[in-house]
Order: sequence, then C-alpha cells, then structure tokens
Amino acid sequence: MKNQNLICLLVLNIFLTTAFAQQIDYGQTKEQIEFLNLQCLHERGFTGKGVTIAHFDDGYDGFDKMEVFKYAIEKDLLKGNYDFCFDTEIKYEGNGTHGTNTLSIVNGYLPGEYVGTGFDANILLAHTEYTPSETHKEEENWKRAVDWAIENGADIITSSLQYNNFDEGEGNYTYKDMDGNTSVIAKAADYAASKGVLVVAIQGNFGNSEWHYVATPGDADSVLTVGAAGVDGQRAIFSSFGPTSDGRVKPDVMAVGFQTIVVDPDDNIRPGNGTSFAAPCVAGMVACLKQAHPNRSAMEIITAVRQSADRYLNPDIKEGYGFGVPDACKADMILTEMDNNFGKSGLIQSDQLSYEIKKNKLFLTPKFEKSDFASMQLFDAAEQMIAESSKFKKKIKLKKLKKGNYVLKIKLKSGEVLVNNVLI
Repeated sequence: MKNQNLICLLVLNIFLTTAFAQQIDYGQTKEQIEFLNLQCLHERGFTGKGVTIAHFDDGYDGFDKMEVFKYAIEKDLLKGNYDFCFDTEIKYEGNGTHGTNTLSIVNGYLPGEYVGTGFDANILLAHTEYTPSETHKEEENWKRAVDWAIENGADIITSSLQYNNFDEGEGNYTYKDMDGNTSVIAKAADYAASKGVLVVAIQGNFGNSEWHYVATPGDADSVLTVGAAGVDGQRAIFSSFGPTSDGRVKPDVMAVGFQTIVVDPDDNIRPGNGTSFAAPCVAGMVACLKQAHPNRSAMEIITAVRQSADRYLNPDIKEGYGFGVPDACKADMILTEMDNNFGKSGLIQSDQLSYEIKKNKLFLTPKFEKSDFASMQLFDAAEQMIAESSKFKKKIKLKKLKKGNYVLKIKLKSGEVLVNNVLI
C-alpha cells in the first residue's frame, strides 16, 4: 500500500508539473530564464510565491500603469514602498526608469510576451538612488532602507547600484576599499545578511574602464554578487573583474546582463545591457529557491547557488566569471540534500563519506580508499578557507567555529573533489 501511494503521488506530481509547464510561454525572456535553467523550478510551481523581495534603486516610473505589472498589482504583490531620497511615498513618475527596468526582470508577467524570473514574489520598493548626483547620502539612504526592508518582512534585497566615484568634494573610494568592510553600503549589506536577508548585488560595469574591478556593495562578503554574460555564457565586456582587494572571488555567479530583455515605462520590451540587469535575474531565481526550501537560510541558499555553478570547483578569480553560471535545478537538489541532512542527529551518509557531529566535533568516515586521499579543506559560508590538511582527519574540532553552514572539500588523487555541506 505504501508503494502504491508513493507511485500515485509521483504520477500526480508528473501530471501537475506537465500541466503547469504547458501554461508558461516566456516570450522574449525565454533565453535569460533558460540560461539559469530556471524553467526547471517554474515548471514545478516555484515562482517566488510568498517570498518578499525588496528592490533598492532609482525610480520606478510607470509601475502603477504598465501592462507588464498588472498581474503584480491585481495579485496585491506590492507590500510597501518608500522614497528615501525625499522621505515620502514613492511617486511613479519623474524619479527614473532604471528601477522600472530591473523590477520588470523579476516581476514582469505577460505570458507569451514577457515573464520575469520570480513573477509571483512579493514586492517592496525603495527609492535610494538620487540620479542627478552621486553622493554618500545615497549610501545612507541604502542603509536606512535595509532597516525598513527588514521591518517589512523582506527575505531578499536586490540592488542594481554601484558606488566607487562620487561628486567633487564627496571623496571617492579606492580599490583598496573594496574589501567588504570599508564602505558604508557594504557594511549595511552585511548587516542585512546577519539578520537573515539574502542580498543580491551587482559586480559593476567597469570591465572596460580604468577602475576595472568590482564596485561596492558587490565587495561585501555575505552577499551574492552577480556579473554579466551574454546568452552564449561569455563575460560581457563591461562586466567588472575580480577579485576584491582582500583576494575574495567576485562575482559569485553570472547571469544574462548583455542584451537582457527589459520593459520600459511605455511598455516597450527591449534589450538592455549592464550587470544591473544580471542581478535581478538571480534575485528572482533565489526567490523561487526560497519558496521551494523555506527552512533554508540566506547563506545556505547562496552556498547552493555557488555550488550549482559551472566553475564552482575551479573558480575564476581574475577574469570576471567567479564561480560561473548557476543552475537553478542543481541548486534545488543541493538544498534538498540540506533539508534532509541539516539538523539531523546521528550518522549522515553521502556517496563517498559519512559524518556525524557530536560534542563539538565532526567525525568523518571515508567510503573511499585512504590511499586515494590527497587533501581536505574546510570553508565557511563565504567560501573562505579556514582549515586544510594533507592528511585525512577522522575528527575535526568545531568548538571555535561560529554556528552556520560550512563546506568540507576532500580532494582525491584522481582529481575528483568531494563536496559536503555541514551545519554546525
């Protein structure tokens, strides 16, 4: 009877998945959706529903009248807005259209013409960028918006803003400042992350300019930083390079930011360029993953997205690709494994390793021949190595480590790398 029930559930799931898949016609956004293999989640009904994304940008001109946002308005997805430049509610005219474009990438919904990456996600709109000038006050606006977003239940913050050079007299940042701990906005981003919010930032558009490198807040260590690629997977010429000034891999992942399909206030659907347009592609994806795995933390989702990327085991540090192009379906599988293992007592099994955490120690039992072992490394959730050994250790002390998710990588002499996610 148990097996019959399981078979019935599987058949029902296949039927519902197929039925739902037939209803989605992406229109012009098909390529940027499929670039992330995001249709895999959409087809199973994970479209960001119940997840709240806060957007920090310039104006959202036309939002209240555009066809592409009618679905969001009719479904009451807008949960709040605030203009931090003028300390009032946002007016949907005269503030700018950059935010309109980035929002369309996530929440646009016109089946057959245009479908966003997380079209069912709840929306919070914050106007933090004052377009006529470039001052540090905009960073302060962004910082204030973080508290507002947290108070209003944001699960995700996505911001397609970059800061390095400012108006005369303001004082510029230098590349040395891109260490994740210096700028006002990077500190604010990491603060949001410490409160459980998943922050999506841009790598910046300085790849073919003198600045060259990542801009802030993309340098923050607890955010998911996104670079721009074309649908062919090649880095867009303008997408900034890594690493951060303290040597960390940035960007974390890539998404379509060259010839990304966006919508203007006059409902014109067109291609646009910029890491600004790559980040919301990923913001919608992580909203879908959060819906599918509500018990997983922001940092755990970021870990899964990185690990799903095509360069994860051999990240590009200097050429602007980072961990590469993520795969939504693969990230979903990694998060499912976390769902099954994290918080579980007793022995946890994987293909090549079993482990158990008890009394502040991680006990490891290999399923491979010890003669095949080459090295082992332990990384924190920001992918920073905190321990390594050329000898296999059956026991790792955890007492000095903060609570959170960690990544244990074991390299075999064959070149194979075993990746194990561990919750402490």
